Amino acid sequence: MATSTVLRPLTRRREDVDPHRAESRVAAYVYGNVLVLAAVVGTSPATVDSGTAAVLVVGTVLSTYVAHVLAHSIGALFTGGDRRRVAQALRDATPILSSGVLPAALLLGTALGWPSELVGQSLASAVGVVRIAGVGLVYRRLQADVPLGRAVLVGVTASAVALLAVVLKLTLTH
Repeated sequence: MATSTVLRPLTRRREDVDPHRAESRVAAYVYGNVLVLAAVVGTSPATVDSGTAAVLVVGTVLSTYVAHVLAHSIGALFTGGDRRRVAQALRDATPILSSGVLPAALLLGTALGWPSELVGQSLASAVGVVRIAGVGLVYRRLQADVPLGRAVLVGVTASAVALLAVVLKLTLTH
């Protein structure tokens, strides 16, 4: 079965990404999206209305990005190793930053008056779920020789597990 014209750009493989770096980018993608989803779902209508929810999402992605880069660069920092590893860590963590762009924009728009708090928060949450559900396509595009059906199944499963992580966070920390 041929890949549809709509899915072709999403499923075209990049041959220039090392498999280890592809895994690192996908891990950053999932991690960023799960944390953004938890931040969005954990906000109240008042924080959405005031714009604080958008700031929380931006703060979440920035602090997570810095922590992720530090964690992946620490060996090179101790040993005075290859500066290229730090540059790679910066690049490979970029999906953490991108995970918050659309949810923060939706929440900021909501704070400015459109859409309503419930709709804005719901849309921002849906973005996180859809992005996580798309992880199989992201992974397939970067490197892996994974059949499309399996990529979709892994993505749907990942979004279910991510929702469980959000429920646990909200239940245990709020």
